[in-house]
Amino acid sequence: MINMIELIIIAILQGLVEWLPISSSGQVMIVSINFFGIPAEEAFSLSIWLHLGTTIAVFLRFRTEYFRMIKSFLPNKFSVDETDIKKRNWLISATIATAITALPLYFLFRVIILEEFTASQGDILTLIISGLLIITGVMLIKLNKVYGIKAIEGVSRSDVSKDSFISGLFQGVAILPGVSRSGFTVSTILLEKYEQNSALKLSFLMSVPVSLASIVVDIVFGEGSVFGILDPITIIVITAVSFIVGYLSIEALLRVAKKVRFGHFCILYGLVAYAIVLPVFILNSFS
Repeated sequence: MINMIELIIIAILQGLVEWLPISSSGQVMIVSINFFGIPAEEAFSLSIWLHLGTTIAVFLRFRTEYFRMIKSFLPNKFSVDETDIKKRNWLISATIATAITALPLYFLFRVIILEEFTASQGDILTLIISGLLIITGVMLIKLNKVYGIKAIEGVSRSDVSKDSFISGLFQGVAILPGVSRSGFTVSTILLEKYEQNSALKLSFLMSVPVSLASIVVDIVFGEGSVFGILDPITIIVITAVSFIVGYLSIEALLRVAKKVRFGHFCILYGLVAYAIVLPVFILNSFS
């Protein structure tokens, strides 16, 4: 039986790093396997399940927006805002695109390469995209240009579908441990020239359906997921810890995004990834 204290530490880690441009799944697997001796397959299922806590945190934090999006499905006699329809369409398009890339990669990873794959391998992709963000930020500051200017309120429905589909394809790659979901989606949306607060919010919103779907897929195809290795009380405790820490970290990141200029935000976002991922990557490379 896995130690409760160890599991709580892992749940805190999930809540802290979920929204940063590093892979929470990758870091959870690294800590679970290398520090606590949890088998790779169990660590993989644990990393997927812990997203439930942070997913609940997102839903609670943005509950008004989700309810308004749900309301947009109701008959026309109800007053519906155009922005709510665009956000709804964004989530639908992004979720479909995520399934296109995520499902094949999930089965490939679990069936073929789970025993050979180390989470640090996926960190390479995170470091590359973070490096590009740093370069983008430096160039914007040097040129004194405003890059992120788009908000979903002013984008056409067709552009919403296109932009969200592209970001969803990249989000699906993050089913692999070591590949940052938030890093990939935020970076993609930023490069589509959305302003930083919109990029963060859209990345938060689109995480909910895919996180829930990934948990269901792992329960069905992963031989019971965490239910085969943990008791119900333990599952409730670690989910609650992940939720509480995740909710607090959302607020902190949104406040930073509102106060920091876009170029500096890109540099800060990228440097955080390097500061956390690079040392772990180096340690794993020589272990």
